[in-house]
Amino acid sequence: MFSKILFKLLQESLFPIMGFIVIKVLITVVSATSLGYAVNLANIFNLEVSLEHYKIINSDILLWFAIFCFLGMTYSLIKSLYFHNTHISPRTTMSLFNFRVRFLIQDSFHLFSQSIVWLLFNYVVSFLALFLFYLDLSSLYLVIISILFSLIATYLLALDIEYEIEKEEMESLPEVFVDENA
Repeated sequence: MFSKILFKLLQESLFPIMGFIVIKVLITVVSATSLGYAVNLANIFNLEVSLEHYKIINSDILLWFAIFCFLGMTYSLIKSLYFHNTHISPRTTMSLFNFRVRFLIQDSFHLFSQSIVWLLFNYVVSFLALFLFYLDLSSLYLVIISILFSLIATYLLALDIEYEIEKEEMESLPEVFVDENA
């Protein structure tokens, strides 16, 4: 049987995978059409283009992959900073319920598994950009952008985890009696 964590990670990875497929199809169609190639469903994953045009199409796809992963990670971190059920204010909770977007309020297990999946996809895109640059099939700026996005995402996730650990430690400390006259 699958563990709960593995099942959650697989569940969270479905949206990024579907996003990659949609981005691959859309950017291939747009880029190849702008370069003068006839694109249809039969040849979308097997276009016969020149090497220079292949580099252009490949670079466009990688750029949008990197942007998509970084935006996904940013969304996950925003949810974890502002809508985490452990530290959301009652006023914000009421506002979310009134606007019928209470699905934004989530627990640690969901938020951290979602963040880990997005971070892994950020690193996969970085590795892919580096590998394709090594094969001379993409540009150096994509390697720099994707690695920069991955490092920023890693740093922000580490900050969020530190914040949660500090919050847990503060809640577990006994209350200190303060002299009201002081």
